[in-house]
Amino acid sequence: MNVIETNGLSKAFGSKMAVHQFDMHVGQGDIYGFVGRNGAGKSTVMRMLAGLAAPTGGEVRVFGMQPREASASRRIGALIESPGLYGSMSATDNLMMKALALGLADPKDKVHGLLDLTGLGSVGSKATKNFSMGMKQRLGLALALLGSPDLLLLDEPLNGLDPEGAREIRRLIMRLNDERGITVVVSSHVLEQLGKMATRYGVIREGRMVREMSAAEVDQECSDFLQLEAANPTLALAVLQERFAGLRFQSMPDGAIRVFGGADAGAVGAVLNEQGIAVRGLYAHRRDLEEFFVEMMGAEYRG
Repeated sequence: MNVIETNGLSKAFGSKMAVHQFDMHVGQGDIYGFVGRNGAGKSTVMRMLAGLAAPTGGEVRVFGMQPREASASRRIGALIESPGLYGSMSATDNLMMKALALGLADPKDKVHGLLDLTGLGSVGSKATKNFSMGMKQRLGLALALLGSPDLLLLDEPLNGLDPEGAREIRRLIMRLNDERGITVVVSSHVLEQLGKMATRYGVIREGRMVREMSAAEVDQECSDFLQLEAANPTLALAVLQERFAGLRFQSMPDGAIRVFGGADAGAVGAVLNEQGIAVRGLYAHRRDLEEFFVEMMGAEYRG
């Protein structure tokens, strides 16, 4: 079951299309890593998912409804761009004000419970203008959790955090997903942390969805590979596919061939030499998560 579905979703600001024909699918229980460069349209998409911005075209459904419908909006918690805290007020008062606006029963118990959950129990009486970036992000997450949402939309929750702070937020997101069954959409530039929690990914470039994939698919494509450059790449690929049926091959736009699955460079080169195919380059390459996503986000990526 999909918690979020968009179909041809578009958003224009004047003559500029910020989001164009955007299709997204987030399943129940996913931690969905939403990846894209600055200005690619991530925040605009998140605002439309939260019901904070109206689409110019297309459709967005959250729990099968439009996100601005009361039955959907009450199930959504969002931290988009910045927490929007009142600096002169304490963390407790910031939470209490929203809890009362939501009409929550037993607001004090819920507020103190969320402060403890997010690691802010000892600083609840402290004015938020004195909070570190990490503390503000944790309080923003606590604000998003008021009302016990079934869906969390988190836009750059790791932004500006040191490695320890980012790790704490990541662990908290995973705990909420595991213990409370909350579906999470999280955008982040901290790919190392995102790679440790996401179960699915979506990549946006220039307002369009480039690709959606599972964490298992990302792991497979981030594996090490041999990079081969041959005089006749089409023939080389056919020969290798026949001889090494257990390996996986990928043709690149520049004619290079990538060989996945633990191939031996010597064996690959020997087979091509036997067939009279000149090898111009053959080397082992270690690929990481950042390189994989940068390829998709960059202009050189062909999909």
